Amino acid sequence: MNERTTQTTDPVVTVMSTVDQFFDGVFAPLEAWLPTLTEQLADRLAQGGITGAQLATLTEADARRVLATSDRPIYGAGYCATESIVTEGNPLAWWQGADRSLLASSTFGPGQAAIDLHRLEWYRVPAETLERHVAGPFVDYLCSNEITVTVALPVMLDGEFAGVVCADVLIASLEKLLLPAVEGLGDAALVNTSGRVVVSADVAYETGDRYAGVGFESDLDALGDEVRVVRSTRYPFALLVPVR
Repeated sequence: MNERTTQTTDPVVTVMSTVDQFFDGVFAPLEAWLPTLTEQLADRLAQGGITGAQLATLTEADARRVLATSDRPIYGAGYCATESIVTEGNPLAWWQGADRSLLASSTFGPGQAAIDLHRLEWYRVPAETLERHVAGPFVDYLCSNEITVTVALPVMLDGEFAGVVCADVLIASLEKLLLPAVEGLGDAALVNTSGRVVVSADVAYETGDRYAGVGFESDLDALGDEVRVVRSTRYPFALLVPVR
């Protein structure tokens, strides 16, 4: 990573800053995509409704540019539209993997057998808050079948929510980049706001485990003096460092 780490003599704060900077870099290409996407959607919707196939054609080049981000290990990227944008076919235009293949499935779209994409955390939370969000870690049965975190940005069109642009990072890639720094803090763990472990240097915890004594973000302070808690100021993460 090329960003300048915030100057501090506190190693825990320094590692938390490294985590923030990592996710800043994952969000950056999505933020760069938003103005183009909203302009394209407005122009295309002026001609009538959009099908899932047309959405994939519209977004492919820019989604591939997100995947080509060289300084972050982005595994998948794309756009999931609202029902007001895509009224027929797959509302998710998504490319992933080394071959940048388009994800396509008959289980997306209307019908009783459909997967309700709009109920998934990476879509639901930005839809409710109109804020960026990081979902996970979770096993991504929809796309990669890998333990994943998904970053998502709300797309706004004429002041209305129009879906999300997202990017996936596999936990395996995240560990390669962040685990050495976390290990430098001892038996530390990076957890999300639900107390689920994202990356851990403590052999007692694996990704997805719930950290003992933590149920929700408000519970972090209940860990007491035995564990130091340093929260991210931008993302739903905290570093938990046992005090020896």
